[in-house]
Amino acid sequence: MIDTVLFNHTVVVISRDWLNEEVFILTCSCPPGFQSQAGQYVSIMFGGEAREYTLLSPPEASVLRFLIKRIEGGKLSGALGDCAPGTVFNISKAKGYLTYRSPDRPVFFVATGVGIAPFVAMVAAGVTGFTLIHGARTVSGLFYRRELIAAAKRYIPCVSGTFDAETAVPDLQQRHVTQYIERHLQPGLYDFYLCGSRTMITDMTHLLDQRCPDARIYSEAYS
Repeated sequence: MIDTVLFNHTVVVISRDWLNEEVFILTCSCPPGFQSQAGQYVSIMFGGEAREYTLLSPPEASVLRFLIKRIEGGKLSGALGDCAPGTVFNISKAKGYLTYRSPDRPVFFVATGVGIAPFVAMVAAGVTGFTLIHGARTVSGLFYRRELIAAAKRYIPCVSGTFDAETAVPDLQQRHVTQYIERHLQPGLYDFYLCGSRTMITDMTHLLDQRCPDARIYSEAYS
């Protein structure tokens, strides 16, 4: 049973913008007194359903943005994908620990799919100098690539599906993010921030435990 007391902020949908046939940006009003850190998420309650979504927008933004994948059969993602401007729903306070720490070692961000959202928020909040390994099924799924390339020390796009050999994306890799790490990462001290599917998080954590046992790992998984 959903505890409605936890959803103490009310927001209004401003716009919904589709990035491809599955993923959209939902822009909402920012409620008075709402506070967050880049990388955190909120629980959204709408139509009797609740689910957690990471904030795409940085803390100082005047609106709240979410990067949402519409799941086939997903009640909440489907409802949010259909809702019109002016729709009202409730959210919880911001929570989560995938927030940026001042580094004393090289920083790697690893994201798959809409798991890129916390890193987009961090970049918008001023974080730079990291290495980002960005995974998607297709090149069109490498969302916010331009902004991320501008902020990163190095940006490595990994596409698990097929792509045109002439696709103009520097350093494009036809492999999963875990395969790239397994092939290229040298043992050392690193900070790793992981966001994506639970399978990716599990596989990457096991790989890092073997290759770099002293790495610090911060992660946020979605189903």
